[in-house]
Amino acid sequence: MDRTRFTLCLCAFNGGMSVAIILPILAPLIRELGLSETQGGWMISLGSLAMALMGLKWGALSDRLGRKPVLMIGFGGLFLGWTSFTLLAWSGLSGLLQGTALFFSLIAARTLVGGFLSAPPSSTQAYMADTTSTPAERGAGMAMIGAAGGLGMVVGPALSAALVLHGLLWPLMLAAALPLVMLVVVAVMLPAAAPRPRNPGTARLSPLHPGLRNWLLIGLVTMISVVTINLTAGFYFQDRLGLDARETASLLAIGLTLVGVMLMTAQTLQARVMRWPPRRLVLTGAPLLALGAVVMLASAQALSYCVAYALFGAGIGLILPGFMAGASLAAPEGRQGAVAGLCQLMQGLGTIVAPLASTALYRLEPTLPFWMLLALAALAALAALRAPKEEKRPNDALA
Repeated sequence: MDRTRFTLCLCAFNGGMSVAIILPILAPLIRELGLSETQGGWMISLGSLAMALMGLKWGALSDRLGRKPVLMIGFGGLFLGWTSFTLLAWSGLSGLLQGTALFFSLIAARTLVGGFLSAPPSSTQAYMADTTSTPAERGAGMAMIGAAGGLGMVVGPALSAALVLHGLLWPLMLAAALPLVMLVVVAVMLPAAAPRPRNPGTARLSPLHPGLRNWLLIGLVTMISVVTINLTAGFYFQDRLGLDARETASLLAIGLTLVGVMLMTAQTLQARVMRWPPRRLVLTGAPLLALGAVVMLASAQALSYCVAYALFGAGIGLILPGFMAGASLAAPEGRQGAVAGLCQLMQGLGTIVAPLASTALYRLEPTLPFWMLLALAALAALAALRAPKEEKRPNDALA
């Protein structure tokens, strides 16, 4: 692996670890701050709105300015955003800030994070597309950064589980420090000039184009599934098993570690051995996602929940590189930043819809979010079946 791809994998690893560190403490932190599940959902969704709106901007900007500048801007902004969020959480836990003031302050900080959150992954995805050409290489490249992100999701919960023993704020402090580290890494290790698009496009890249829309739909429903699993399951574990905040965080950390292990395993096999086309990846991953939801619905034991999380990780680990590679192959080479931005837009929309929908369903009936997962897995499989069967070369796509 050359230095450029290694650095891109480090960016993906940092992204996976940063998210995974926060997830085990999210549900208990919301309750410890005196916020309701619905308020937590609004906080996440409004922050994700900024992510979705800025995803297109960052992707298009990386086509014009290059990948490295956008990566550096993104990591710098994330450092400022997570630092602000951590300080506000400390104020809430200390009693210095409470109620409505705390709620709206956290929304503001989460919006700042969301505004920069899509910059690193959109630039990383576009940069990887710049370094690949054939469908097999593109799928393997996307799986490579996916596997790095999966490794981050293994390390993140383990670190979180260790840090949470000292308090809920320690994982947040680490999450704030990681983007600063990556800012230095990108500045030193990534080549000064990103590969320029060979055939820069000028026409608007429509998300409704027949060759692209099914892949973007898969990305949307997958992100809704991911957020539903990570947010709602924390409340589900705590309520079904009668756990306190730290016990919930510890069990959720174990589950998320399993997700990361299975996600990393699936994507490493794809990158190194299988090299499946996008359709096959999605059509294999969707049933595994559905099976995980069935296990969650059928049992109320910690061990069963861990099995469900392993199935979730395997399914998502196959669907995500299929979605990214399928969308990338549907766009011309000169618009890889733009299509990466559309991918981030779909994932941002998923993180807007999922917290509101899943928490609202949870308040009606705790099992409803997992029935929703079954429907989403079926929708992803249907979209894959309707996507173009034959892979096209990137230069010919959407021409």
